[in-house]
Amino acid sequence: MPMPIQNNTTEANGQSIITSSPQRRGYRVTGRAAHGRVARLFQTILLHEEATTAANDDTTHEQSLWIDTSPYAQHSDNNVDDAGTNNQLEISFLWENAPRYETKSIRDTVQVYSHLPNGINVLDDKWALARLMSSTGKNYKKNEKLLTTLESHCFRGREEFVTFAERVGLLSSSTNNVDEANDDEIENSTKQYQFEDLITQSGSDNKQYLPPPPPPKNLWVIKDAMSNGAGGIWIVDPYNVHEFMNDQQSILHPHHRYIAQQYAWPPTLYNSRKCHVRVYGLLTSDRRAYVHKRAFLHVANEIFEYDSSSSIHGGESQGEEDGVKKGGERRFEPAVHITNCCANSHDIDKFAGEICVELDKPGPLSTPFFNDSSDCGDLPLGDYFPSIAASVAKLAEKSAAYVHGGQANNGFEYLGLDFVLSSVLEEQMDDEHPPIRRPVAYLLEVNSPPSQDTATGLSHAEELHDEVISDLLRLWVLPNLGIQSSASVNGWKCVYSPPPSLDEECSLDIKNANNLIAPSKAAILNKIRWAMFEKRASKEYESSWHKDEAVGSSSVGTIREGDDAKGRKCESDKVDSEFDTDYFVSFVRSQFPYFSDSTTTSSSSAEPSLGRKIFLESGGGAQVPRVVVNAMTTSLMNRDRSVVGTKYLIEARKSVASLLAGGGNSDDDERREGDDDQTVILGTNATSLVEMLAGMYCENGILTRDDEIVIATENHLANVTPWIKAAESVGAKIKWWTVAKCQQHQSKEAMESSSVLSDLVSERTRVVAVSHASNILGCVRDISSIRTLVHQVTRNQGHIVVDGVATSPHLLSCRERGMEPDWYVVSLHKLFGPHLACLIGKRSAALQIANAAGHLSNDKLCREFELGTMNYEACAGAIALNEYFHGLGIETWRRYGDTVSIAKGGHIIRSQKQKLQVISTQASGDQVEERTCSLSISELLSIARTCILRVETRLINLILGYLRTNSRVRIIQDIGHMKVTHEGYIPNSNQQRIPIASFVHETIPSSDIVEHCRNHGVVCRSCKFLSTDKLWDEMNLTQYDGVVRFSLAHYNSVSDITRTIDVLEMLDKWR
Repeated sequence: MPMPIQNNTTEANGQSIITSSPQRRGYRVTGRAAHGRVARLFQTILLHEEATTAANDDTTHEQSLWIDTSPYAQHSDNNVDDAGTNNQLEISFLWENAPRYETKSIRDTVQVYSHLPNGINVLDDKWALARLMSSTGKNYKKNEKLLTTLESHCFRGREEFVTFAERVGLLSSSTNNVDEANDDEIENSTKQYQFEDLITQSGSDNKQYLPPPPPPKNLWVIKDAMSNGAGGIWIVDPYNVHEFMNDQQSILHPHHRYIAQQYAWPPTLYNSRKCHVRVYGLLTSDRRAYVHKRAFLHVANEIFEYDSSSSIHGGESQGEEDGVKKGGERRFEPAVHITNCCANSHDIDKFAGEICVELDKPGPLSTPFFNDSSDCGDLPLGDYFPSIAASVAKLAEKSAAYVHGGQANNGFEYLGLDFVLSSVLEEQMDDEHPPIRRPVAYLLEVNSPPSQDTATGLSHAEELHDEVISDLLRLWVLPNLGIQSSASVNGWKCVYSPPPSLDEECSLDIKNANNLIAPSKAAILNKIRWAMFEKRASKEYESSWHKDEAVGSSSVGTIREGDDAKGRKCESDKVDSEFDTDYFVSFVRSQFPYFSDSTTTSSSSAEPSLGRKIFLESGGGAQVPRVVVNAMTTSLMNRDRSVVGTKYLIEARKSVASLLAGGGNSDDDERREGDDDQTVILGTNATSLVEMLAGMYCENGILTRDDEIVIATENHLANVTPWIKAAESVGAKIKWWTVAKCQQHQSKEAMESSSVLSDLVSERTRVVAVSHASNILGCVRDISSIRTLVHQVTRNQGHIVVDGVATSPHLLSCRERGMEPDWYVVSLHKLFGPHLACLIGKRSAALQIANAAGHLSNDKLCREFELGTMNYEACAGAIALNEYFHGLGIETWRRYGDTVSIAKGGHIIRSQKQKLQVISTQASGDQVEERTCSLSISELLSIARTCILRVETRLINLILGYLRTNSRVRIIQDIGHMKVTHEGYIPNSNQQRIPIASFVHETIPSSDIVEHCRNHGVVCRSCKFLSTDKLWDEMNLTQYDGVVRFSLAHYNSVSDITRTIDVLEMLDKWR
C-alpha cells in the first residue's frame, strides 16, 4: 500500500505550484509493558527506514512521518489528547494486548491490528485448545506423523470431574487394583531407567543406553481453563484423587471450566530438572502460521526423579517430605513439576533463569553440546522443531474457521506457546543397537498474546524479545502499512499455508477490498461458529464414551436374523449416536454433478472464480443427483413408447408410492373389498393436477352449492386458485383458515375465517385444502390431526387435499402417524428429480372422484385422470430417484452397520466390515443364508429420512440463529395462532420446521439483498413465491417488494451457511 500523499501549494515566479509530501500517520500501542517494547521498536524501525529512504533519495526529513498516539507516549503534538487520540491524524497501526473500549471505534479501520476476529477467545483459552487439538473421546488418531498430542478432557466443576475420573479409571474401588499397581511399580524399580537430559546426555558417546521409565498409571494434570501463570494447576492420580472429590472442601470451583490433560511422559529434562520451551508463533489474516527460530527454555527449581514406589515426586523417598504421605497418599511438589518463571523466580539460588534457545540449529540429542549453558550461547533444539511446527500448523488449520475475517485490518495473533519436550519410541534396529527415540514436543497451552516483558530483565532475555518482535513488525506490520523493509526477516519460519482453494479465496478477498467484512462483524460470526462447534464437539465426546461403555452389551452390536424391533431400534440408536454429519453431507454432494463435476460453468459474470455457487434455492427447484440424470439420458437412447415407455410409466408410479407413501400401486385381480392402497397420478406440474382434481369434484357432483371448502391462507396458489374456481362454478362457500387471529363476532355457522380449524369445519365441508408446510413460513402442519378432525365432523364425507411440494424433499413422506390424507400433491423437480408432478390419493377417494367401478385396476384408474402421452424420460428419472434415496440409507449402514444385507430387486447388497458387495440371488444358498440382518426398502428410507433431518436441523438453526442477532432483520415465520382445535396444542413442536428461512430487512429491499448475494456466489430468491394476498396482509408484508428466502437441502454444508453469513455482513447498512 503506498504512503498517503498530502498536497502542498507553493509559489514560484508568481505561479502556484502543487507539490506532494507524505502525510503524517499515527500508531497506538496500549498497555505499559507493550508500549515500552513494541512502540520503542516500531519507532526505531521507522526511523531506520525513513533514514534509509532519505539516503537513497538524497533527501532529508526534519521529523518522523509517524506519531505515537499511545496513552503512555510523550506527546509534543497539541492535537493529541491524554487518551492518545487525534481527530486529525489517521491511526494506521494499533497494538493492544487486550481490546479496550476506547479503541472500539478505530479497530475496523486501521491498516494493521494486533488481533484476529475472536482470536483471543479461541487461542487464549485452554478449553478451546483442548477442543481444537484433541479428537473426540479417548483415542486421538494421529494422521500426521510428526504431530503429537496429549489426551485431554473438558469438564465443569466437581460433579463433572467425578464423571471424568470414573471414565478413565481414577476411581477404581478395588483395593486389588492398587495392590497390583504397586506390584508393577516394585517390579519396575528393579530395572535401570534414565530420563533423557538436554545437558548430561547430549554428545555422550560412551554412556550405556538406558530407556526412560515406564509411564505412571493414570497421571493427569488438571488446569483451570482461564487461569494463567502457575495458578490453577494440580496433578492427580488414583492416590490423591479423593482430594478433588470432597463436595464440602473440593479444590474445584463448581462453576469453573477445567481441562484434564495427560501428563507428558517421559519428560526430557534439563540438568535433571523438568523444563518447557516457550515458543513464539504468529497467525495472520491470510491464514498462515509462523514459528520464530528463537525461544526460551524455562526450568523447574527441584530435581525431577522417578521412584517406582511413589510414582513421581521431588527428592529422594524419605517419608512425607518426599512426596508420599503416610497411608500411601500422593503429594506432588510444585517446585518439581511447575516450570513457569513466575512460580520459580523467587528462589534465586535454584532459579535457572531464562535460557535462550535456537530452534533452527540441530541438537541437542543429535549433536554434542555443553555442560554449562551460561557460556555457550543459545541451546540448540532443532531436533524438536518438526514436532513443534506440526502442532502450530494443526492449531492454525483447526482454528481458522473461528478467527477468520481479519483481512480488512490485516489482523494477526502473536502467540506464546508452551511445549514440554519428550520422545517417542520409533524403531529398534536389532538387539545390539539401542532403540531410536524420536524427539517430540507436546503443546501444553497458548498465550495470546504473550507478555512483552521479561521475567529477569537480563540482557540476553531482553535481546531475544526485541529480536522476535522486531522480526514480527518487519514481516507483517510494515508491509501492510505500505513500508518496504530494508532488512531481511529470517527469524520467522512459515509452518502452515492454507490449501490452494482457501489461499485463492483469501487472495480474492484481498483484491475485492471494498467488499471485505468488517472485523467486528466477523468476530460475531466466529463466535456463532464456535458455539456450534462446541456444541457438536461436546455431543461427539459424550457419544464416544457411551459407545465404549456399551461394548459387550447385547443391545448394541450386530443384529441377528429374528431379532425383534427393539433390537433394531438399538442399532438405529447406535447409528444416531455415531452419525457424522459432515461425512454424510460430503457423500451426498459427491452424488450431484452440480457439486462434484468441474465441467459446469458459471452463468453469471459476477460469480467468483472459486468453485460452485452456493445453492440456497432448492425450494424453487432442487439440484439433481447423477443417478437420475443418467437414467433420463439412458431412456432417450431406447425409445419404444408402447413397451419401454409404458414400463417406465408403471414403474414410476410404484416408485413414487414407495418413496412417499410406503407402498405401491397393485394390480392384484383378487383385491379384497376394503383394501385402500395409494393411487399415484402423474402430471406435468402440481398446479395442473390440482386443477384437474377440482374440476372432477365439480363434474361428478361431489361438490355442490350447499357445500363448503376450507382453504388455508398460507397455501401456495396451486392449492388455492383451483378451489376458488370450483366454488364459483357450483356456488359453494369458501372459508379461510388463517395464520393470524381474526376478530370473531359471528356464530360458528356464519364464520368465514378463523385461525382455529375446528371453527370452520362443519358437516357441509367437502374439501379442506392445506399446505403440509408453507413455502415461506416453513412450519409443518399436523396433517394427522387435521384428517381426524375433518373425517369425524363430516362423517368421512370431507376430503383433505394437501400441498406437499415444500415438505416432500425433507420429510420424504405423506404419512403422519401411519395415516395419509385423501390427496397429496408433490412436484418431483423440488424433490431432486425431473419436471414431473404426482398426485397421491387414497384408492377409495380416487374411485369416488372418477365415478369408477371398484374392480378397476390401478393402472386403468390412473388413466381416468392422466391425459395424453406422459413424459417417459421424466418417468425414468422418477424411478432412479428412489434409487438415490435408497443409496443414502445403504451408505449410512455401510459406514455404521457391522454386518448388513439389504434385499433390492434381484440382488442382495451386503455390507460387512465396511465393504459393499453385490451378490446375485442366483448365488449359492450358503451365501444368502449367511446374512445377519435384512432391511426393507421402507427401513432404508427411514434411515435416509433421519440423516436428512439431522443435517437440515443443524443448518436451519445456524442461519436462523444468525438472523436473530440482527435487530434490523425480521424473520417471517409462523406466529403460533394457526391451530387445529382450541386446546392450543401445537403438535410436532420439536420438528415443526423445514429448512426454509424467509426474512425482510427494515431498510434494504429484498431484491437488493438477493442481487448482492448472487453477485457473491450465493443463489437465493426474493418475491411473493405465489403466496396468497391474504397471507401477505396477515403477516404485514404489503410494504415490502418480497421476502428473501434461503431454501436449504441436505446437500448444503455448514460452510455454505457461514459463507452466506459472510456475504450478508458485507452489505452496507446491514446492521
